[in-house]
Amino acid sequence: MIEFHNVRKTYGNFVALDTLTCTIPRGATVGLIGPNGAGKTTTMRMLTTLTPLTSGDMLIDGVSVTQRPDLVRQRIGFMPDVFGVYETMTAYEYLDFYARCNNVPAATRTTLIDDMLALVDLSHKKDAHVMSLSRGMTQRLSLARSLLHDPDILVLDEPASGLDPRARVELRALLNELRNQGKTILISSHILSDLADLCTHLLILERGTLVAFDTLENLLNRQSQRRIVVHTLAPSTELASIAQRHDYTCRSDDEQPLRYVLTGTGDDATQAALLADCIRAGVPIHSFASEQKSLERTFLQVTEGVI
Repeated sequence: MIEFHNVRKTYGNFVALDTLTCTIPRGATVGLIGPNGAGKTTTMRMLTTLTPLTSGDMLIDGVSVTQRPDLVRQRIGFMPDVFGVYETMTAYEYLDFYARCNNVPAATRTTLIDDMLALVDLSHKKDAHVMSLSRGMTQRLSLARSLLHDPDILVLDEPASGLDPRARVELRALLNELRNQGKTILISSHILSDLADLCTHLLILERGTLVAFDTLENLLNRQSQRRIVVHTLAPSTELASIAQRHDYTCRSDDEQPLRYVLTGTGDDATQAALLADCIRAGVPIHSFASEQKSLERTFLQVTEGVI
């Protein structure tokens, strides 16, 4: 369990993080989101004892990051957004170096490293130089490094940054596997679609201020507006008036003239009635689909008025 108690970080007169208070349950996967400068990296660096707090405290299973940073480091695996420079090391040597830093006994070190390489699907790159690896492989190797001491908590800063679509899918699958193993994961990312597939909770920051912390499901359910995308076989003049009768607005797509977006607050029954009216009016509907709730729209709605 991770507890933030009135955490504040300032640099002179600049407030990077302002009285952050919330509790992350054990086993949760939390997406830390917000625009650049919101305080995400500052929060992660304080949690991992790399940056001192100005005031307040953070607790890892009751252990204070300010009073016992040595114990906190044993429980946290940190994957920063920058890998580092290790041109002359092989993948094995890189993990061996960090295993020694984490006081992994020599008797178990080789087996552990082989297990970590297998976990991140890099056994075939064991003897390859680190700087010869692709971006996706480098990210997986960095994740393996953060797991060497078997931490309960993983803190990942932009792990999918710069990855191609295949590498993102592979990383997402690996993180889901770690979540299923019971790890608590705090992950920062600008790729909100990836977080929607990974996270159980979201922590949203804006200009150093906590604007929302809740389960992903609860935050998605905050969306007051529902959208229906309608494709027709021919232009329709009746669709706008039918939508208006059900308290929906209708907007046509300039680039796709036969695509219309209906926006309103109606429930499923209202949408069914709207579709029935369209059919009775002879609107040549090709498809009629309610859009899934979007993490991007949730983010914009939650932070509206904060900027």
